[in-house]
Amino acid sequence: LGPDAKRYCELVRNVEALAKGAGDDPEDVFAGLQVLQLEDHHGFGHAVGRALNLVRTDFVLVVQHDQELVRGFDLPAVLRAMAAYPEEVKYVGLASATTVPYERIVRSKFGIEIAPTTEFGVPLMPLIFFYDKPHICSRKYYQDVVLGPESPVKRGDFIEETFGKAQRAEILDQGMQAHR
Repeated sequence: LGPDAKRYCELVRNVEALAKGAGDDPEDVFAGLQVLQLEDHHGFGHAVGRALNLVRTDFVLVVQHDQELVRGFDLPAVLRAMAAYPEEVKYVGLASATTVPYERIVRSKFGIEIAPTTEFGVPLMPLIFFYDKPHICSRKYYQDVVLGPESPVKRGDFIEETFGKAQRAEILDQGMQAHR
């Protein structure tokens, strides 16, 4: 193994040790955490899909190993909004350096006017693209739509490169009412 792969394996071992040390302590952020190592390359989308088979909650927080949260947010409030409005709020992308000016980017690049809303009890910005960046998503939406039978995401693919681009094309063609 090269130096990067060795460091990554060490990271995985450290996370596994933290999860094991947490046990069932509800105050420990690693409590209940399970590290799933796949036997071969699945790509991000299908690796998430395999993990979803083990999830028992209605919502998942997905953070890739090379991403970090850049700003705090009220997770319980986001989950309440998603539970209260399951047809309207299925995916909440978290802010990143590239999405902070999102409203301006969408207007200048695609000519679509979007604006933040608080109609669901938390500040949200409509997205025209499913980002792989840190996000919270309905497990059911992930399994039925994002990775469902009609999904363009194939083994080895990134969700944003397939589903995300298809979603954006549909919205550009049909407007925000196509947002699903």
